[in-house]
Amino acid sequence: MSEKKIVDIMDLEKIKIPSAPQISPDGERVAFVKTEMDFEKNEYLNDLWMGDIETELVTQFTAGRRKDKNPIWSPDSRYIAFTSTPLSKEGEEKKKPQLYVMYTLGGEPKKITDIDNGVEEIKWSPDGKWILFLSMTEPGSREVSEKEDINENEESKVKVITRLKYKFNGPGFFDGKRKHLFVVPMEGGEVKQITDGEFDVSNPEWMSNNKTVIFSSNLEEDADKEGKEYLYKIDLDKGEPEKLIDTLMSISGISASPEGDEVVFAGHDYRKGSGTNQDIWKLRLGDRDLVNLTSGFDQDIGTKISCDVRVSSPNQNPTWRGDFIYFTSTYEGDAPLYRIHKEGGEVEKGLGGRDHSIEAFSISNEGKIAYTVLDTMKPIELWIWDGEESKQITHFNDEYVNETNIQGHEHFTFESNAGHQVEGWLMTPPGFEGESKIPLILHIHGGPRGAYGNSFFHEFQYLASQGWAVLFINPYGSGGYWEDFQAGLPGHYFEQDYDDLMKAVDVIIEDKDWVDEDRLGVTGGSYGGVMTNWIITHTDRFAAAVTLRSISNWYSFFGCSDIGWTFGKREIGGTPWKDEEEFMAKSPIRYVENVSTPTMIIHSELDYRCPMEQAEQLYIALKYLGVETEFVRFPEENHDLSRSGKPKHRKERLEHISRWFKKYLS
Repeated sequence: MSEKKIVDIMDLEKIKIPSAPQISPDGERVAFVKTEMDFEKNEYLNDLWMGDIETELVTQFTAGRRKDKNPIWSPDSRYIAFTSTPLSKEGEEKKKPQLYVMYTLGGEPKKITDIDNGVEEIKWSPDGKWILFLSMTEPGSREVSEKEDINENEESKVKVITRLKYKFNGPGFFDGKRKHLFVVPMEGGEVKQITDGEFDVSNPEWMSNNKTVIFSSNLEEDADKEGKEYLYKIDLDKGEPEKLIDTLMSISGISASPEGDEVVFAGHDYRKGSGTNQDIWKLRLGDRDLVNLTSGFDQDIGTKISCDVRVSSPNQNPTWRGDFIYFTSTYEGDAPLYRIHKEGGEVEKGLGGRDHSIEAFSISNEGKIAYTVLDTMKPIELWIWDGEESKQITHFNDEYVNETNIQGHEHFTFESNAGHQVEGWLMTPPGFEGESKIPLILHIHGGPRGAYGNSFFHEFQYLASQGWAVLFINPYGSGGYWEDFQAGLPGHYFEQDYDDLMKAVDVIIEDKDWVDEDRLGVTGGSYGGVMTNWIITHTDRFAAAVTLRSISNWYSFFGCSDIGWTFGKREIGGTPWKDEEEFMAKSPIRYVENVSTPTMIIHSELDYRCPMEQAEQLYIALKYLGVETEFVRFPEENHDLSRSGKPKHRKERLEHISRWFKKYLS
């Protein structure tokens, strides 16, 4: 038997990623997306596939464009609607995704829309006659001011900005368009715009009468300032949204009752600030009675486990089927599927567990479930639960797993200095048995309410394959635990969370005599990046650092980030002009004279979440002070470089990280 290969950067091209599992209403088939990276074309290729629940046979359903996503079944299980991006000719502007419908037993897909700004979040009406979608459009009632008249010259690239939220990580600068609700007949025809105005629609959901749509939005003038939402309904033939709740909330998903008189949604009311756990809320449309069904369930809603080889799926949290509402929840490194009765009561744990976390799911009318699984030892695959047992029905990565030396991790816990339990994991190099001293790299997650856990993480596997141990934990403030654990961090950054991270390093050094204390590295992105910056300004114990998409100055972040005024106010507290000391006291740039650690700074030029100026400040300060540093800037990438950046850039990012650690940890 040939020796297994260690994990390599180019394994990214070998890994196939199933996502968006959609089981047919009759429970007989499952449609899903298969994604792979093409390094030659430097892009992601997406095709629709179909799996038979009874035979477990999986076959390709679409081919050609290789830009097919978001499958959704017609209520009678005869048709699939999906989005696909038409191919662009050389030199032609990149086209937007359009809506297609395809008969499931054969034939060619029919193009249903051809609109300038594309289609997203498609939903089939309960009677199967209409398809709902969202698209960007200029508000028809918007008054044009004299300043905006200047931009009538299409040749001008000058931006005249009047909106508070004027840029977005990913989409870019606000161009006057808003995300609104449209419907179109399933066989094609006239596209009808349903909502209009200076607001954006999210989370649309049909009611059973085929005439009413529920959605989340904020139609108030200060919507950008608040960054919170209300729940609304709109009747397709009346045209004006009606507000259903009076509480501003964070809302992430909506599902309607079969009878059409109630809806449930995932969200929170900020009762403990931005760290509040999401709950499942039920709203009766008749008397507007709003009930928190999971008030006694002290866990957050959703799968929060980090994984760098996954593709975003449409949110199914929550899903209402029969008398129960289904949702995932992350706790202690795993994300099982749970359910609660529509009238409340005890939350029941269903599918999932250790190394079998539910990444995305859908449920048939009779309760069969299609879902994708997070597992430490292999990339994501598709599973089904047929009512009696779970079965894996895709095996896209079997060959890769069989030929590759994938590392497991050692799970450990320790008691923090504050008395709570902290959970962590340690991954060692392939074949390592503690026979020599080796470097240790502390890897810090983003969020701050992200979470590490039991999932395949290519970057960790690659770093371990280079001969380094990788330590990752969920410090105070992480997601995936009880509410007070994550809600206690805002206003207290770099206190208990920093202490937990430093103690984790101490615990491993004490327990593992093979850790070389003189060759410690630290890295992390977003929150993990600002924490890396805090660490190097407050200790010299690390021999090298790589800070990724980071923050160095909360004062300037407030006005430069696309979420600066909401995130800054909620996480640091107040505003920089009134609370300058609080903002600067938590800014690593204030303490930059303390840095002696050789530091690489990696940042994306189109990152509007943690803007480039944050990296620039840090680099100039370190260079001015004579600290060994490099500044690596990625063009045409945003905050999501490590997860969905261009394949060649993802490769180069990992090469730079490993080059820096090899230089200073070897």
